[in-house]
Amino acid sequence: MAKNYSLDEFDEVEQNQDNAPSKDVVKEYINVLRQNLIPILIILSVCIIYTLIYVNTATNIYRSTTSVKLENPQGNILTANFGSDAGQFTNEKYISVQIAVMKSYDIRDKVAKALIDSFNTGNRKYNILLNTAMLPETVAVSQEVLRRDLQNIVAMASVKGLDAISITSEGPIFEELQYITKTYADVYLKYNVEISRQDITNVKKFIVDEKEKKFKELNDAESSIEDFQKKTGYISLSTQSGGLVNNISQYETNVKANEIEIKVRENNLVALKSKYDNMDPQLYDYIQAQINQSYMSAIQSQVATLEVQRDIELAPIQDETVIRKTKESYDRKLTNLKEKLETQVNILKSGINANTPADKKGLNDEIFKQKLEIEDLKLKNKSFQDMIGKTQGELNNLPEQMGELVRLEREKSSAEKLYVMLEQKYQEATINERARVGNASILDLGLDNNAAVAPDRPKIILFGVLIGLGLGLAFAFIRNYLDKTIKTPDELEARGASVLSWIPKIETASGKNGTSTPEFIVGSKSNSAASEAFKALRTRIQFSRLESDQLKTILVTSSIPFEGKTIVSSNLAGSFAQAGKKVLIMDCDLRKPRVHNVFETDKFPGLSDYLFTNVTLEDITRRTPIDNLYFITSGTIPPNPSELLGSVQMKQFMNKLKEIYDIVIVDSPPFITVTDSEILYNITDGTVLVCQANKTPAEAFWKTYDRLSKKQSHHLLGCVLNNFNFKSSYGYYYNYYYYYSQPDSNKKILK
Repeated sequence: MAKNYSLDEFDEVEQNQDNAPSKDVVKEYINVLRQNLIPILIILSVCIIYTLIYVNTATNIYRSTTSVKLENPQGNILTANFGSDAGQFTNEKYISVQIAVMKSYDIRDKVAKALIDSFNTGNRKYNILLNTAMLPETVAVSQEVLRRDLQNIVAMASVKGLDAISITSEGPIFEELQYITKTYADVYLKYNVEISRQDITNVKKFIVDEKEKKFKELNDAESSIEDFQKKTGYISLSTQSGGLVNNISQYETNVKANEIEIKVRENNLVALKSKYDNMDPQLYDYIQAQINQSYMSAIQSQVATLEVQRDIELAPIQDETVIRKTKESYDRKLTNLKEKLETQVNILKSGINANTPADKKGLNDEIFKQKLEIEDLKLKNKSFQDMIGKTQGELNNLPEQMGELVRLEREKSSAEKLYVMLEQKYQEATINERARVGNASILDLGLDNNAAVAPDRPKIILFGVLIGLGLGLAFAFIRNYLDKTIKTPDELEARGASVLSWIPKIETASGKNGTSTPEFIVGSKSNSAASEAFKALRTRIQFSRLESDQLKTILVTSSIPFEGKTIVSSNLAGSFAQAGKKVLIMDCDLRKPRVHNVFETDKFPGLSDYLFTNVTLEDITRRTPIDNLYFITSGTIPPNPSELLGSVQMKQFMNKLKEIYDIVIVDSPPFITVTDSEILYNITDGTVLVCQANKTPAEAFWKTYDRLSKKQSHHLLGCVLNNFNFKSSYGYYYNYYYYYSQPDSNKKILK
């Protein structure tokens, strides 16, 4: 009759049903962990031990970092900067270029040479630089090998937030690492100085060549004047002629000086053009075309003319007041023209730089500067050439011999002034060259950061523990996933099987006076946990049927061999006998019998011998040390076990045994293997299906269980889970179970 639930009770039942799956899943996970606790602990222990060994034997790794600071590249004191932001390009691109320079073949080769040259200097210990093939001798690796290895030994990176580069190396010896990074920094600094002086060194070389030429021209001019004076008798020029000579020589000196300056700037343009050709070959010509526009060229021409006129007009004036007023007058005109020129230049620069990347803008500005100044110098030279032509016309009116002396004096004065100017430029270049120290300097040698950076022992130990736990858990769940055997009674009950009892693993125990064996546990150790389990099995079998339908014959079978059905049948029979029942256990496994092994006797005469009418019932019935317990062995192995068990004699024999004994326990072969168990299933009152924990395949068990249920469901009493490790699956209850299954003396100890 169905039970009627109130609304509250129905809600509670429904909620419990909803929560059941999640609880079952958690319980299943806990059972998996309990069943695999020992493997998990072993894996965890192995990982921890290996981790501790590694931590204690691992070599300390140190890191040496030397920081190099970068500044804006220095300008040339022989030339002026164009624009307020020219040269300000110490940016990420520039730093990236310098990092690439540090990694270049040339720098690595120089560093390798420097390291090897100073290898045996000092008392340093070596590891990276040491040639292990030459041990025990302390010999450095070859320069070629070291140059190649430096790519992996040393790392360069920009320092965040600073215009600096960090040179880092890691290894087991800090002193060696610091030696490597400092040497790397020193080589780069030396290279940086050489590069920074390269442009001015080229200018200086050009000035030296020009100075030597002008010095020779000056000597030649002085010799020519001396020869002319000896031939003609003219010693000096008149005042008018001397003024004209001074003017022309000054003009020619200015022209020569400008030509030299033009050559310097053209050399600079060649270097800039080679860089720019790699980026945009057409833009260089475009800038030149824009500078040559008529309006801009006209402004430049006016500026150059005014500057030449100003210099000529100021040359003979001695009065400071007149000089100041004259300069102010010209400066007002020049300021207006230069503002117009600067406006045009800015417009042109803005148009070109509008879509130009940042790394090209610096080159654009420098090209503008050089080209505009070259154009300005050319225009000035044109004005000076006009003045020279005008003055030359005045000199042509002089007498022939006087004119020749004027020409010679003019060449001498021009060469002398130009030589003095070149000497001044040479001295300036020398000072500038010595002043160039490069745009890089060591920011930090990293001497204080000498602590080990690896291995991080606490973290490694933590990882070792986590990896051990992870591997242990993975092993447990993978093993559980791959293991298709039956493990717990809950699995059986979850699929609807009736579990009569579970039998714990029978511990080894010696028999009493040699009359019992460890397999017959109810006889040798009646107070053990296994004996209590068999008593529970006996009780549940007794109450599985009504009084009017009592069980007399019970079949014990299994799905596959070696699941412990003989042990279950023997101990179940012994449990019934201890309850005062007259019990017989009969070995009907006529293929591989084992009951005679349990009771340590011969298997014949036995059942098969009786059915062949070779012996009597009294001959095959044997007593056991336990009162009311008897057993019949299998007897001689027959050629046709199935036909013998299905014979009329067997049925009559079973009926005869029912009259003699209260309970008859029948031990049979596996159900799936042969048909013997199916025959016995039909002639017995009830059947107990045995399965062994962690051994019986679930598929085989359920196949057997379903076949027995479909044939005569009321004959199947239930199943027994044998050899079940309840401590690992139900550890919380194990203490209680163990307590009630121990003798009183042990209980006192537990208390």
